[in-house]
Amino acid sequence: MKNQRILLMLAVMAIALTTVGCGGKTSHLETGGINATDLLNNLLDKTNRILSDVVNTESAERALPELQAVNEGFDRLIEEMDGLSPAGRNEISEKAAQAMPGLKGNARRLNSKRGIEDIIGPEMNLMVTKLSKLL
Repeated sequence: MKNQRILLMLAVMAIALTTVGCGGKTSHLETGGINATDLLNNLLDKTNRILSDVVNTESAERALPELQAVNEGFDRLIEEMDGLSPAGRNEISEKAAQAMPGLKGNARRLNSKRGIEDIIGPEMNLMVTKLSKLL
């Protein structure tokens, strides 16, 4: 009987130890199964990688579908903002504010290049608008 109790206690302790952290508090930056900061950082990093390869109209045409996909990612983040805690929304707003000058600078730089502005200019301007919605 004593051995059964010990085994039962060991089993309960093992279960408790394996579930520590499971079902814990959700981060103030997580909503809809995503981490908003990770998504924002990934979108901005991807944008920088895409734009670094744009040097002429041919590379701008190749970049266009990728920039459209990034804008779809911004749409998802904008939709999920309401699910964030006030602290989470504030953090995303701060990160968006930090990223805005760089994004606007890239948009201006590319919009000043003949031919390129016609291809990706509208998508870049849309991206700036979407980032401003996160402020």
